[in-house]
Amino acid sequence: MDLNDYWQENKRFVLTVVAGLIAFAIGNALIGSFIGDELASQRRTRTNLQRDMRESRFSAQDLAAARLENESLREANEAMAGFVAYPTRSEYQPDPSRGTAGKLYFDSVTRVREDVLRRAGRANLRIDPDLGLPSLAPTRDDEIARHLDGLDAVERILGFAIEERLERVDDIEITPDKGLRGSRGVGHVEKTRIKMKMSGASLPMLRTLASTQSPTRGQPILIEEIEIVPERTREDEVRFEVTFLAPRLHETELDEEEF
Repeated sequence: MDLNDYWQENKRFVLTVVAGLIAFAIGNALIGSFIGDELASQRRTRTNLQRDMRESRFSAQDLAAARLENESLREANEAMAGFVAYPTRSEYQPDPSRGTAGKLYFDSVTRVREDVLRRAGRANLRIDPDLGLPSLAPTRDDEIARHLDGLDAVERILGFAIEERLERVDDIEITPDKGLRGSRGVGHVEKTRIKMKMSGASLPMLRTLASTQSPTRGQPILIEEIEIVPERTREDEVRFEVTFLAPRLHETELDEEEF
């Protein structure tokens, strides 16, 4: 078959191919004209970034300085944690060698209630006889431990109130952090709250609160909220509604490499 015969039989196909090649050439020229420079610039940028990534960015001195700063931050964090975490006394901390957590709870409640009520009666201080504890004793070990944290704080606060001749502590409530039973957990700072309503002359209450914050009386008991309102029935009295905290700190999980 000669070329003329091939052309006669396949000229439509040949014209289609030629048109396609022309369109491709025109499109390639347009692309090169409009975005060719930008494409070349992006390629140069990529090449430079790849070269920079292969080079060391920090020296041995930089690493030593980072380690020193990290150690300083760790020490500062530990120091601050010591001021935040509530230092529950050993007699309120569950210890398997001394029996179950439940037994410690009942023994502690009985001991504190008898002692505080006796001393309060002598000082003419009227207090909530439940000491903020639930009517049904907690059964989970973690909840028992948090109520014991709160009971420890309650005993300390009421001890100050007795010394300062406070008149009334009408209501006490110990509430563990809601996250203790929640799916999200308690986070880094777990807060057991101790809410109290105190009423009477203002000076004994101010002295009681000052005692809870004095370093000479043990580690200060953190205060989250306080509201002071005058008593409606007696002009010479005020009422304090205070929320104390007995926090626990928990380590957070960090995805970081060791220096």
